[in-house]
Amino acid sequence: MPRHSLHFALLPLTLALASAGCESTSARAAQPTDTTPDPVAVTTATAQLQQIPNVLSLDGTLAPRRSARLSPLVAGHVAEVRVERGDVVAEGAPLVILRATDLRLTARAASARAQAQLDLLGVDQTDDFDPEAVPEVVAARSEWANLDDQLQRLTPLHERGVVDERTFQQARIAAEAAQARYDQARTRARGSLASYVALSSEARLRRNEAGHTTVRAPFAGAVMQRFVEVGEFVATQAPVVELVDASELRLELAIPERFAALVHVGQRADITVDGTEQEIVGEVRFIAAALDTATRTLMIEVVVENADGAVRAGHFARATLQLEGARPVLQVPSSAVTERAGVYRVFVVSEGAAVTTVVRVIRIEGDVATLEADLPEGAVVVTAPPRNLADGVLVQTTGGN
Repeated sequence: MPRHSLHFALLPLTLALASAGCESTSARAAQPTDTTPDPVAVTTATAQLQQIPNVLSLDGTLAPRRSARLSPLVAGHVAEVRVERGDVVAEGAPLVILRATDLRLTARAASARAQAQLDLLGVDQTDDFDPEAVPEVVAARSEWANLDDQLQRLTPLHERGVVDERTFQQARIAAEAAQARYDQARTRARGSLASYVALSSEARLRRNEAGHTTVRAPFAGAVMQRFVEVGEFVATQAPVVELVDASELRLELAIPERFAALVHVGQRADITVDGTEQEIVGEVRFIAAALDTATRTLMIEVVVENADGAVRAGHFARATLQLEGARPVLQVPSSAVTERAGVYRVFVVSEGAAVTTVVRVIRIEGDVATLEADLPEGAVVVTAPPRNLADGVLVQTTGGN
C-alpha cells in the first residue's frame, strides 16, 4: 500500500484516540476533590455534677493591729537609746532620751529676762495688773497733776493780766510735758508687762519641753526599727523608732460580689499561713458599707488573736470562709484541664468538634479537678488533649468514659 494511503488510513484512529483522551481529562477535572482534614483522635470523659460545701478561699497579707513611727516632741541631741530591733516593750517604756540641758538653760535665761521686766515694773506679781499702780506711772501722774493744778490756778490770773504771758506759757508747756511723760510711762508699763508675759510663757514652754525629752512607747509592742544613734541631733518630725503591735493580726480580703450577702460579722475564718505549717482561726470583724464599683468586690477584715506572737505580721496567708448552703460544681479528670498564661480551659466535644471553654479551677486533687464552668451536666470533655487539637477541630473519640 502506498505510504500516503497508510497515513489517511491511520488518521481516523488518531482522531478517535485524541477525542477519548480529552474526554478522560475532562472527566478527571470535573471530579470533586475532598480537602476535609481527618478528625483528630481523642479520649473523652463526661463531666459530673456535684454539690460541695459553699467554701470561699481568698488570699491576703497579715498586717499588725497597729504600728507607729515615733518622733520626739522637741528637737535635741540624743542622749540615750534604750532599745534594739526586736525588743518587746511595755506601754510607757522609755525608748529614746534626748539631752535636756540646752532646754533647761533656755528656760532659766527666759525666766531671768522675765524677772528683769518685773523689776522694771516695780511690782512683785502681775495678777490683776494695773498700769496706774506702777511706781514710775504713779510718779509721772503725780507730777502732771501738780503742774496741771498750777496751770489751772494761773489761767484766770493770766486772763485778768495779773500773770504775764511768759509765766503762763511756761506753766502750760510744763504741764503738757508732764502729761506726755505720764502717757509714756503708762506705755512703757504695758510694754514691760507684755515682755514679761512673753518671756514667762517661753520659760514655761522650755521647762515643759525639758520634761518631754523622753520618747515613750504609746502601746505595748515590738521594735521593728531604730533610726538614731547617741549624739545625733533629732528634729521634732524625725522618726526615732518604729513600734509594731502584733497582738492582733488583720487580714483584708476582697469578697466577690456574688458572695457578698453570705458573709457576716463574727463569721469564722480558717487561715493557713504561707510558708509554714501554721493553721490559725480568725473572725470577721469588719465589712465595708459598699462594694468597690471598680472591682465589684466587698472589702472585709478578718482579725486573728496573736497575744503569744506565734504568727508574724507580713506573712502571706489564705483565709477560708464556710458560707451557707452548698454550690454545684463540675468534676472532670485533671488531665482535661489545660493552663496558659494563668487561664484554665477544657475542650468540650460538641457536634463532633472541639470547643474551647474557659473554666475556674476550685481545686485539683489527684486525678480529679473540681471546676466552676458554664457547662451542662454530662458535657463531654477531652482528656489529655493532643498538641494539634485546637478550637473547632473535628474529633473522633477513641475511648474514655
